[in-house]
Amino acid sequence: MLFWAFSFGQQGDGGTPVSSKFAFEPEISVVNFAQPDIEALMAEDELVDGRGIAPWRFGYNNMTNLNTSNSGEWYNLPNGGKIWILQVHCENALTVNLTFQNTNIPEGNELFVYNPSRTFVLGRFVERHIVDGSLGSELVEGSNAVIEYYVAPENISNTGNVEISMVTHGYRTADDYLRGFGDSGSCNMNVNCPDGQIYENQRNAAVMLVSGGSGFCSGSLINNTANDGTPYVLTANHCGSSGFGSWVFRFNWQATGCNNPGSSPSSQSLSGSTSRANRSTSDMRLVEITGGLVNGTVPANYNPFFAGWNNSGVAPSATVCIHHPSGDIKKIAFDDNPPTLTGTGNGGFSNENNATWRVIWDRNTTTEGGSSGSPLFDNQGRIIGQLWGGGASCQNLSSPDYYGRVSNSWAPAGSTNAQQLKHWLDPGNSGVTFINGYPEEEQVALDGAIAQGQNWTLSGIICGNSVTPILNFTNLGSTAITAMVVSYNYGSGNQTYNWSGNLASGASTNITLPAQTLTNGNYTFTANITSVNGSSDENAGNNQVTSTFTIITNGIDVQMNLQLDCWGDEVSWRLLNQQQNQVLLTGGPYDGQDGQLINETFCLAEACYVLEINDSYGDGIGGGFGCQTVGSLQILSNGTVLNQITQAQANFGSQKKLAFCLGNATNSLEHLAADLFEASIFPNPTDGTLNFAFNLAGQKTITIYTAQGAVVLNGSVNNTEAAFNLDFLTAGVYFVEIRFGEHVEIHKIVKQ
Repeated sequence: MLFWAFSFGQQGDGGTPVSSKFAFEPEISVVNFAQPDIEALMAEDELVDGRGIAPWRFGYNNMTNLNTSNSGEWYNLPNGGKIWILQVHCENALTVNLTFQNTNIPEGNELFVYNPSRTFVLGRFVERHIVDGSLGSELVEGSNAVIEYYVAPENISNTGNVEISMVTHGYRTADDYLRGFGDSGSCNMNVNCPDGQIYENQRNAAVMLVSGGSGFCSGSLINNTANDGTPYVLTANHCGSSGFGSWVFRFNWQATGCNNPGSSPSSQSLSGSTSRANRSTSDMRLVEITGGLVNGTVPANYNPFFAGWNNSGVAPSATVCIHHPSGDIKKIAFDDNPPTLTGTGNGGFSNENNATWRVIWDRNTTTEGGSSGSPLFDNQGRIIGQLWGGGASCQNLSSPDYYGRVSNSWAPAGSTNAQQLKHWLDPGNSGVTFINGYPEEEQVALDGAIAQGQNWTLSGIICGNSVTPILNFTNLGSTAITAMVVSYNYGSGNQTYNWSGNLASGASTNITLPAQTLTNGNYTFTANITSVNGSSDENAGNNQVTSTFTIITNGIDVQMNLQLDCWGDEVSWRLLNQQQNQVLLTGGPYDGQDGQLINETFCLAEACYVLEINDSYGDGIGGGFGCQTVGSLQILSNGTVLNQITQAQANFGSQKKLAFCLGNATNSLEHLAADLFEASIFPNPTDGTLNFAFNLAGQKTITIYTAQGAVVLNGSVNNTEAAFNLDFLTAGVYFVEIRFGEHVEIHKIVKQ
C-alpha cells in the first residue's frame, strides 16, 4: 500500500516543494475534519452504484473555506520570498483530495500538495493550471495532506490567493478504489492483455476522471474533423453537472501487461475543464480540458490519442469498451456480437426511442460502477456511445449494459450548440458520418490481428468431447490479405490452418477451425498467426489468442427455470460446489427482464452442488408492492425435478440455498443436510391439512407426537413437497419430528 502513494501519478509540472530547499522545519497548523457516518454513506452507495444516476462515489465532501488569510502559517524565506503552509487531517480517511476555488497564482509563485513525509508530491501548480480560479487535486493516500504555497521575492506585494473550498474524505479507497491489486472482480481484463493489444490507440484515449471531488467516472479523448488535438473528453451526463474547473483527468493508469501489478502503476493527470455540451436523454456530456495544457492540447509526453467516432447509428458487428471499473486501473471488455437498440424505458435508462445501445459482454469481461462514461468502440475503433449504466459485473456476466448513442447526441432536432456533439466535433460542417483518430493511426502494410470470434465456445465447462473454435481475423494493415497461416494447439501438438480469400484493409471475418475431439480435463487453447501473404506479419503484437476451458465428456445436463417476479434487477444466483468454497457459475441481476422466465442449461459432472439465489431487497421473488407475478425456480435433469422453490416458498427473504446431486452422487445428499436442510410447515395452526416444503430431495421420515409423547402419525417423503391430513386429530398441541439422514429437527404445531 505504501508503494501506491510513493509511485502514484504526476500532476502539475513536477518539482520539489520550496520548503525542502531551505534548512528549516516549520511548525504546521492542522485543521481537523471528523469522520463522517461511513455506514450511512455505504448504504446510500448500495442504492446508487451502477444505476447510471451518479458517479461512483469514493469520498465525503467537507465544505470549507480555508485560505491564506484565515488559516495556516506564513514564513519568511532567506531569499526574500515567503511560504504559506497548512495541513488538513481527515479522521481515519483512506485518502484526502482537495478542491481549490478563488485561487490566483501570479507568475513566479508555486503551489504544492503532499503527504507529511513528502514521499508523494503533487505540483508544481502555476497559473496555467488554474481554470476560472479552480483546481482539483489528485488523491493523497492516508488521512493527511499538506498544502504549501510559495510567493517569489518579486511578488511580495502581489501574493495572489489560495483558497481550499472542499476537503474530500476518501472512505472506500483501499478496498474499493485500489482495485488493481486483486480486490476488483477477478474477471476484469487488464487493457494490455493480448486481446486488447490491437486497441493501443483507443487505450491511450481512455481516461479516468474525478468529478465533484468525490466521484469516479470514465471517459475518452475524442477527435474532431479539424484534427487539431482540441482536448475534448466524452463522458456521461450523470458524471457531473457543475464544478468542471476542478475536474481531474487521469491518463495512462494501467498495468503494463496482462497481470495485475504488485503496486499501483504511475499515471499523469490534468485538472480543469469547461462543459461544452450535454444531453440527458442520451446521457451525454462533452467537456474540454482547459488546465495544464501545452500548446493548447494534452502534453505530448502523455501519449494522447483522440479517438475517432461514428455517428451513423448503424450497429457494428462487435464492440469494445475501455474503462476504469470502480476507480480501478484501466480495463477492457468485449461484446463479440452486434449491440441492440433500446429506449422508451427498455432497460430503465431512457425515455427516448432507440437512445441506447444494449450490450452483453463476452470473453468473461465486464464493467462496474466507475465505468460510467467510458467509450463504446465499434470494431473499427471508433466511438459510438458512452456508458450510461447497467447490471454487469463479475457476478452478473449475463446482465446487459446500456450506452448513450453518439447518433442520438449528434444533432437532435431543435438542439442548441450546448445540446449536441456536431457543433464541436464537426466544426467545419463537413457532414461526414465517421472519422478516424488523431494523430493519424500508424498503419503497416501487413498486419493481421486475431481474436475470439462470435459465438466463442472455448471457455468455462464444455459438455461432450468435441470443440470447434471460431476465430476472428481483422486486417489492420494497408494491404489486402489474401492468405494467412495459423498455428494452433490445445496445450500440445501444433496444428496448422491455411486461410485464403480477400480481406480488405479494416475488414474482419470469422473463421471456423476443424472440430477437435478431447478427453476429460482442463485445456489451454492457443492460436497464432505465423504468416500473412506468405511473409512475416509486421505487427506481431496482435497475432495470438489464448483461452482456457474444461471438458466433461460424460457431463450431465441440468436445467434451471427461474420465473422472475416484477423486480428482476434484485435477483441473482450462484452455483457452488458441494463444499461451497468455489463459485462455478453466476447469473443476474436481471435488469429489464421483470416477469420473464429465465432458462439456463449447465453441464455438470457427477457430484453434489448448491444453487444459491439472492434477492438484494430481501423479499425473495414473491412479487408484492402491486406486483401480481409470483416467482418460482426449478432445477431439473432429464425432466426430473431435483429441487425447487414453489410459489408458496417464493418469499424466502434475502437468500435461499438449494442442494442437488447428480448420478450416483445422489447418495451424498444426506451429508449436505446438516448445513443446508430447510423445512417449512404450513399453515400453523392448522384446521386440517399440514403442508411440508423442503429444500432437499431425498428420503425423509416424518413423525407426529402428542404433547405426552404418543406417536399419532408416521410417514415418509422422497421429494421436496408433502401434505398430511390431520382431520383425525383432536384440537391441541403436537410435535413434528423430521429426520433426514443424521439430521433431526422438531417443530411445534397447533391443531385447531
